[in-house]
Amino acid sequence: MQPRKWVPLLLLGAALLVTALLRVRIPLAAVEIPAGDKPVTNPMKGLVAWGENYRRDPYLGFAYVPVYWNELEPRQGEYDFAALEERCHFAQWRADGVRLILRLVADTPTGERHMDIPQWLYDAMGGAGTWYDGDYGQGFSPDYTSETFRKAHQALIAALGQRYADDPQVAFVELGSLGHWGEWHVDTNAGIDPFPTQEITDGYVQDYLAAFSPEQLLLRRPYTIGRDRGLGLYNDSFGLPDSHGEWLSWIADGYTSDQNGEWLPAMPDFWRRAPSGGEFSPRQEDGWYFTAEQFPTTLDLLQQSHTTFLGPNAPAYGELTGTEGDNLRTLLAEMGYTLGVRRCTVWRTAFSRRMQAELTWENTGLAPLYADWSMALELRDETGQTVWSGRAKAPFSDWSAGLHTVQVALPGDLPGGTYSLWVGIVDPLTDAPGVALQMRTVSDGALYRVAEIPLP
Repeated sequence: MQPRKWVPLLLLGAALLVTALLRVRIPLAAVEIPAGDKPVTNPMKGLVAWGENYRRDPYLGFAYVPVYWNELEPRQGEYDFAALEERCHFAQWRADGVRLILRLVADTPTGERHMDIPQWLYDAMGGAGTWYDGDYGQGFSPDYTSETFRKAHQALIAALGQRYADDPQVAFVELGSLGHWGEWHVDTNAGIDPFPTQEITDGYVQDYLAAFSPEQLLLRRPYTIGRDRGLGLYNDSFGLPDSHGEWLSWIADGYTSDQNGEWLPAMPDFWRRAPSGGEFSPRQEDGWYFTAEQFPTTLDLLQQSHTTFLGPNAPAYGELTGTEGDNLRTLLAEMGYTLGVRRCTVWRTAFSRRMQAELTWENTGLAPLYADWSMALELRDETGQTVWSGRAKAPFSDWSAGLHTVQVALPGDLPGGTYSLWVGIVDPLTDAPGVALQMRTVSDGALYRVAEIPLP
């Protein structure tokens, strides 16, 4: 063979060798981090307060904001967001790091004759609906099959989306709009027509889907469109074994609606994509759910439901003491997500000082975070000074219980020495690390040390 014929082969071999060397990992650190105690509270999980009743409460993750149509849109196309935000103390809740859960209400039974939709809408509909006086109270149930009502609803939800869909303070939206209290049922014994079928209600759900992300939205009960579009569910009768067990059976098996005889399908894994919420049933005092006798059932129902939030009917901080107070703290720690880094390995490749870190996270909670927040990363030198900081995305919304691994790039232009790597999760409400992690390691606020890295 002519010598020149070896040249391409030699060049190819050299290229393959260089490529192989570039892929060789030179280990710099490998650390196992044990789990610590579960944090009791964290952003995007916890108890819910009434939005109107501002209070400082470390157990609160959310405030419930009932959006009354007649208040928000007193004149067609004119939306008084200032009145809503003042009534429900948006600014004060934001300052405390409390997020909001919205629900549009078009029919709230009370002790007197009244209407929760605007007068202009009632007139435009020609009064279509039912004035009622029944076991729930008095009020006006609109005709949800009215095309006038439907178009006005579409415009209103679009306005809500323009205002709040990208606001990090607004966490979730419960699909109210229909039925008493926005709970998708009506009292037919009071002379109200049966609740509309999915052919009608799907249109209202589409209004929300056009304005908000599916993972922000929750239905009161399983529906086909909720199953297909990945919506969450909320249970306003949480904790009562009979009614809560029935709600769980709806989710597991589907059921025939007592409102209109329509079959509604199961949504067994809905919580993997969007939250499970609700509030404690008012049929019992709050403390009853946390007594020594009842709490095992309460905790079991929480775990079966993969619950992320409960309220506004929920105990306030300091309201329960002794065993009941301890059980409330246990419930809060078990609720929603619980994240922590369990393993960190750091390496660089041959001929390069640029570093890579692999972080193995664990979620020991009942649910994902439901938001793809950023990881905060810092490298500190031997004196504790921060020499580099950065952020990297992580698919937290996909992480249910178990281990999950991500890789991040670290700088390669650092002088020799020993550096510590710190990790946290950025809360968009403050644009700073703000999530308490389940890790037994040194922490600095909401940043946690995951490795010591010696650089030659």
